[in-house]
Amino acid sequence: MLKLEELRKEIKGEIFVQEDMAKHDIKKVTGVADILVKPSGKKDLAKVLQLLRKSRFPYVVINRKGRVLFPEDRYHGVVIVMD
Repeated sequence: MLKLEELRKEIKGEIFVQEDMAKHDIKKVTGVADILVKPSGKKDLAKVLQLLRKSRFPYVVINRKGRVLFPEDRYHGVVIVMD
């Protein structure tokens, strides 16, 4: 199981809970993410992915230019946004 406290402790990037993705200038993506992570770099991303894989928590990685369609305007998992 993913522990938000562990995620916050392990990475330097930003973490948002129940976050509207429109607030983050992600083009063509709308909806609410249960957890939205903005890693501070590649090492941070590697830590996030390691924790998510270990916990078997669903995730998707997108960039600000990407187009991702979320069923029912909601993704039940972690959304990782890369510049």
